[in-house]
Formats: sequence, structure tokens, C-alpha cells
Amino acid sequence: GLRAVGAVREAAGHAWTRVRDRGLAPSGSVWTRLRGHALAATPVDVFDADAAIAATLADLSAIAPDGAAPSGLYAQQGDAIAPLARFRARPGAVRVFRAWATRGGRYLAGPDVGVDVVGGVAQPPEAHTGDIDAVFTWVDGSDPAWQERKRRRLEGPGGAPRHETAANDARFAQIDELRYALRAVARYAPWLRRVYLVTDGQRPPWLAEEFPEVTLVRHDEIFSDPAALPTFNSHAIESRLHHIPGLAERYLYLNDDFFLGRYARPADYFTADGKPRVFLTEEAIPDTALAADDHPVVAAAKNNTAILQRLTGTRASHKLKHAPYAMLRSVALELEALAAEQFAATARSPFRSPTDVSAASSLLPYYALATGRAVAGEMSHFYADVASPELRWRLPRLLEHRDADVICLNATTAPTRRASAIHAFLEAYFPPLKA
Repeated sequence: GLRAVGAVREAAGHAWTRVRDRGLAPSGSVWTRLRGHALAATPVDVFDADAAIAATLADLSAIAPDGAAPSGLYAQQGDAIAPLARFRARPGAVRVFRAWATRGGRYLAGPDVGVDVVGGVAQPPEAHTGDIDAVFTWVDGSDPAWQERKRRRLEGPGGAPRHETAANDARFAQIDELRYALRAVARYAPWLRRVYLVTDGQRPPWLAEEFPEVTLVRHDEIFSDPAALPTFNSHAIESRLHHIPGLAERYLYLNDDFFLGRYARPADYFTADGKPRVFLTEEAIPDTALAADDHPVVAAAKNNTAILQRLTGTRASHKLKHAPYAMLRSVALELEALAAEQFAATARSPFRSPTDVSAASSLLPYYALATGRAVAGEMSHFYADVASPELRWRLPRLLEHRDADVICLNATTAPTRRASAIHAFLEAYFPPLKA
């Protein structure tokens, strides 16, 4: 039957919230944990639910617009929306929203704003760490001109890759993921100072109209050796990202298949004193000697360990999550100077090579950890291969619950079979910012 969310003892399990959003709650809120969930006990402001129902995704905002006044919390289950204190829910997922009242309408900070405080009042937001940029890398593997450059590079001196996956078409395929990744950071990380897009001179046809604020960076702007270009090696490109002109000291590096799944704060990626958070997986990196048949990712991880052992006496023990990598530009420049030969060799490799290092996605985070300039972090992470048959039920569930901080849809094989389903999911999860 129906249960009132306002009565916390009767509503256990029908609303869920997060530690990260506690700063968005009214300052006087008291929260009670029940069965692993947290619900607002008192007080809860009441506002016009009809206005909330009429709001669209274009009205969502993580920061109160100018002149806005706090207007309390409301809950949504399916199409039903009402003030949290008066909301009646059936068993199932309930999302809690923070709202601001403005003269021109309602701005909602959804879709999953809440807190997870065992008791007492909500804590204030953590201090901002200063300017933070985002850096995306992207390639359009369907571009005929790009394909011709790749063919010539493969047939040229030293062009033949040493591992069968190094030039795999799936590594360069794209189904407009970048468009949705940019929508995600625009909606869920509005505090980013600037967003850079690093490409081989390519430009998505929709970029100028939908994201005029994104700064395009060509490979020849960050590679010091013209002979290293064109490159089709993501390791090479990652080894030069910290040379982007004007890049902030603190930045996030994202692949085009990384999507912020809900609102993020600077404190999710950097500590109050500016240290990056590193997100480790439970998948160990083999502690064995480099082998000729090692996958390029494993080979790079072993090369990373050789550098770490020489410089810090530590090793890269586990793979990192496919999620935004929080970086310090000064640390990247420092490490490049200490491992100049390995960085230069990686930058010169047109395709993934057994001599590569994976600078941005492993070596730099581990070096920062080893030198006390990073800390281990935690996040709710959704990872899936686009070829996985499990996506048939995992994506609808994710769309309903929206309980991942970061989503990664990784293509290890060409995604054509499931391209339409993935595209439909992305369009539903990340609709246009302006309706």
C-alpha cells in the first residue's frame, strides 16, 4: 500500500541519499539512518508541487541561480512529484530533489540530491580548491581523412603495431559518446573553469552550436616533435596533456566514454588542501616481468612500475577505475623531467607499444600517491563493455536508479550491434541542456 515518506519509520528503504550532497540540505535538517538509507525527519519545507511537476530537465541546476531562494525538498517516484513531507510512495525507487524558488520559475538540483548523516544537522559544503579544468580526448574513427592518415602511418617505417589490439578499429569507433559526456559535465559539474577537447584537428559537427565554450586543442599544439604526428596512440597523447596552453594546475582527464552520472563537487576529486583523489579497482596488475605477448595496457603498467620503483620504491599494484583522473599539472611536469626518456619514447610511438607508459591513467596518479600528493578515493562506479549482453537489463536499471557517480561504457569491440540501444540510453540519461 501507500506509505508516507514524511513518516520515516514507515518509509524505510523508499528514499535514498548521499553523503556528498549533505551541503545542499537545509541547515536545520535532522537525518535518520534506516536500513542503510537516510531520510529527512524534520524540518521539511513545503512548496508548490505543481510547479515542480512542470519543471523540465533544462531547469536543473546544481547551484542556486542569482536571486533564488531555498524552497525545500521534494520527492519523485515515476511521474509523481510532491513535497517530501507530504509525499506518499509505493515500494520502489524514490528520488529526493532540492529546489530553489525564482521569480521566473523553479530550478531543481536533481535527480538524486540528498544526504547520508546518521544524526544531527547537515554539515556545510567543503571549501572549493580553486580553478579546476577538464580535459577530454576524442577521435572520429569514421572520418575518411583520418582513416587515410592511419593507413599511411601503418604502412610507413616503424608503423606496424606489435600487438593485435594496438590498431583495433574498436579503439577508434564512436557513437557520439562525447556529446553526452560533455552534457554530463555541463550539468553535473558546473564549477569547472574550462573544458578542453584534444583532437587530431577533428571537430564534432555539433560542437560549436551546443558547446561553444569548449576549447579545441590540436595534437600539434602539445607535441614538441612534429615527427611524432600523426599519432594513433592514446598513451602518447596522454603523455602530453599537461602541455595544453593555459591548463589549470588542477584538472580532470576524461576519455570520451566517461560520463558523470550525478552531481559532483570539487571535493569528490580533490581534498580540501588540493590533493587529487585516486580511484583504485580491486583488479591487481601482474607482478611479473614484461613479456612479448603482454596486452599494451598491462605492458604500460609494468613500465610504470619500473619507473615508480626507481623513483619511489613503490609499484603500480592495481588498475584504476575508468573514471575522471584528478591531476596536478606541476606533478606531471616534474615526473616528465624525472622520466624524460620514457615519456619521449611513448610520445614517439604512433601506435601502442610495449615500451609505452600510461602516464595520465596510471603512472601520474601512482607517483602522486607515493610522494604524498594524492590520496585514495571512493566512488560509486558503473562500468560495462558495450558488447556485454547484460546491458539489456543493466542500462534500464541504471536509468531508473541513477546511483552511479561515474558511468563508463567501454568499447573493446566495435559497438555497432548495440549502438542504437546505447544511443537511446545516453539520450534518455543526458538530454539536451536547453529544451
